[in-house]
Amino acid sequence: MLPIMAVFDFFSRKKRTPEDQEQRANPLRVGGVGEKSSYEASARTNLPLNEYMTRMMAQELPIMDSTTRRHVTQLLNEYEGPEITSIEELPEEIRKIMDLY
Repeated sequence: MLPIMAVFDFFSRKKRTPEDQEQRANPLRVGGVGEKSSYEASARTNLPLNEYMTRMMAQELPIMDSTTRRHVTQLLNEYEGPEITSIEELPEEIRKIMDLY
């Protein structure tokens, strides 16, 4: 037999801690196309690109043929500079390949 308190506890509203409320809150901005939007996949890469540039490259790379795509990926993996946050900061060879000026 269940204790009587268990039945009443089941129907009562639980007071949520601030951590619980934060966990259940709607995200500030997830998805979209702007520079301020965020995606889990673009945050978990090992590329020298910020989230926005990672998403931009992810949209453009499939358009290229496999040889060019492999070359661009190799150039990004060999890049030694600071994090790339804009098209102008991409290595010149990548900008030429992708016709970005």
